Amino acid sequence: MTSQAMDSTQRALQDNAPRRGLTRRDLLRMGPGAAAALAFGCGPQSPSSADSALDAGRITGAIVGASHRIGHRLRGSAFPEPQQTRDAGVVIVGAGIAGLSAAWKLARSGFRDFTVLELEPESGGNARWGENAVSAYPWGAHYLPTPTAESTAVRELVEEMGLVEGYGPNGEPIYDPRHLCHAPQERVFIDGRWIEGLSARDVAGSDGPAPGGEGEVLAAFEAQVRRYRDYRDAGGRRAFALPLAAGTTDPEILALDRISMREYLDRAGWASPRLRWYVDYCCRDDYGCTLDTTSAWAAWHYFCSRPADVEYLTWPEGNGRIVRHFLERMDGQVRTGMLVYRVRSAGDPSSGAAEARVSETGSEAGAAAGGVDVDVLDTRDETAIRYRARRCIYALPRFTAPRVIDGYLPAGIEAFTYSPWLVANLTVERLPAGAAWDNVLYDSPSLGYVVATHQDLRMTTGRSVLTWYLPLAAPSPETARAWMLQQDWRDLASLILADLGQAHPGIESTVTHVDVMLWGHAMIRPVPGFVWGEARRRAAAPYGPVRFAHSDMSGISLFEEAQYHGVRAAEEVMRELGHPFSSSL
Repeated sequence: MTSQAMDSTQRALQDNAPRRGLTRRDLLRMGPGAAAALAFGCGPQSPSSADSALDAGRITGAIVGASHRIGHRLRGSAFPEPQQTRDAGVVIVGAGIAGLSAAWKLARSGFRDFTVLELEPESGGNARWGENAVSAYPWGAHYLPTPTAESTAVRELVEEMGLVEGYGPNGEPIYDPRHLCHAPQERVFIDGRWIEGLSARDVAGSDGPAPGGEGEVLAAFEAQVRRYRDYRDAGGRRAFALPLAAGTTDPEILALDRISMREYLDRAGWASPRLRWYVDYCCRDDYGCTLDTTSAWAAWHYFCSRPADVEYLTWPEGNGRIVRHFLERMDGQVRTGMLVYRVRSAGDPSSGAAEARVSETGSEAGAAAGGVDVDVLDTRDETAIRYRARRCIYALPRFTAPRVIDGYLPAGIEAFTYSPWLVANLTVERLPAGAAWDNVLYDSPSLGYVVATHQDLRMTTGRSVLTWYLPLAAPSPETARAWMLQQDWRDLASLILADLGQAHPGIESTVTHVDVMLWGHAMIRPVPGFVWGEARRRAAAPYGPVRFAHSDMSGISLFEEAQYHGVRAAEEVMRELGHPFSSSL
C-alpha cells in the first residue's frame, strides 16, 4: 500500500476510532494490514481455531485472479509492433456480458464476420464461473431476475435458452420452475439468530406501528416504493426502468440523482437504524456503494425497477450459465489471453504496414477502407497481432479507453469510478444448518454467502460450495484496491472465516478449500450526480469507427444494462455496414 493510501486509511480509522473504542496507539500497534481491514469494517482477530487450521494446512486455496498484473501493463509498458495482420468485419474488445451480448446479436442476425478479444483466460467478466468436484460456482453475478416488459432483449435471450415454458393470458412468460430459485431463498443473521426473508419488513418491521418507531418508518418507506413503482409519465414511461433508457426523463425524478440516499433518508426523517442498514445493504449488494456514495436515484432504482413479485433465475454457476449459452453460439470466435493495447483508425499514417495478412477464416483478405486497427498482445507467447476491421465495439470499462484508444480523452472521464470486490468460494464438507440460497449477516461488511448447490433437488446437508461476497465500499476505491492487492491468501482466508464465524462458530472445521478472486474494478459506482450527469451522457457518443458497449454507460452495473448496450452497439454497427437485422430493443 502506498504511503498516501495508508494515510487515507489511518484518517478513516481515526474518524471511526471513538465508536470502536480504539485509541491512536491501538491503530499504530496494529500494522498496515489490520489497520486497512478495520477501515473497511473488518476488525482484527485474536488467534483462533481458524488460524490454527490455516497454519496446519488443513484448509488449502489460492488467489486465483483477476489478471490485474497483465492489465496494468497498459500503464506504460512498451509493446512490439505487430508482425501479422488479421482481418475481421467487427472486432469486439472484451468478453464480459456487454461484449458477448454484442457478439450474440451479430451471430443471431447472421453476421458472422467478427472476433471477440478477451484479456482473462476465461470469458464472462463479472459473470465468470468455476467448478470443482463438488459443484460449479459463480465468481460474480449469481442470478438473473425475470426480465421486465421493457427488457425485450433479455426476454429474447431467456426464450432462446429454453427457460420459458409458455405464456399466460396477459402475455407474461411462464418460466421453467427448474431454473427459478428454490425455497428457502433468503435469510438474515440478526440479534444472534437466523430469521427467514430479507426485505425491509423482515428486518425493520418488528415493533409494529408505534409512532416514530421502526414500523412507522417502514410503512412510509413502503408507501414511497409503491408510489415510484406505480409512477408513469405523460408518455407512459416508468420512473425506474430496465434498461434505464426506457425510463422517464422527468426532471423531478432525475433530480434524485443529485443527492445521496443518506441525504434522502435524512430529509424524509427516516431515522430507523434497521431500515437504514437494509437500504445500505441493498446499495452495497447492487452497486458496491454505501448510503453516502449511492445517489438517491440509483437506490430507488434498486427497489422500484422490478415488480414486487419478481422471481430469480439461478444456476450453480450463477450467470455463468448465460455465458455458456453465448459461447456455444460463437463458433470459436472468442480469443482469450489477449491484451488489447492500441485501437486507432486504419487511415492513421502512423499505423504502418504489417505483414502476413490473413482473415480469421484463413483466406486472403484486403483491408477495409476507413476501418480500425486493433493491436493485441497474445499473453501466452508475447506475440503482437494487428486486427484490421471495419468497426470496433469497445466493451471494456470506460476508464481503460484513454490508455487504449488513440486520441480518446473525453471531458469528464474521471467521473467513471469503480468499486473493488472480493469474492471467495469455500468448499465445505457440511452445509451450514438451515442454509437458504442467500444468507446475509446483519451489520457485517460482507454480503454473506450464497449456496452453489441450492438448486439441486437432491440437496442435503452434505458437501457444497459457499460463495462469499465482500464489496470494498470505502469512500476511496483507490485505497480499497491498494489494500486488497497487498493481501496474501492467508490474510484473506482468515478474514473470511472470521466473518462467517459470527453466524457459524467453528465453520473452519468443515472448510477444506478457499479460493479468492480480486475484482479491482468490479462495477461502476453510481455516486451522486453521475447517472444523469454529462460525463455519462457523453460516453454514448461513438469515436470514429469505435462504438462503445458496457454497463458503465448506464451508470449501474446490472445484467440488463450490459446486455442492452452490447445489443445496441451491435445493431448500430450492422445498420452502418448495411447488414439487415430485426431489432431486439
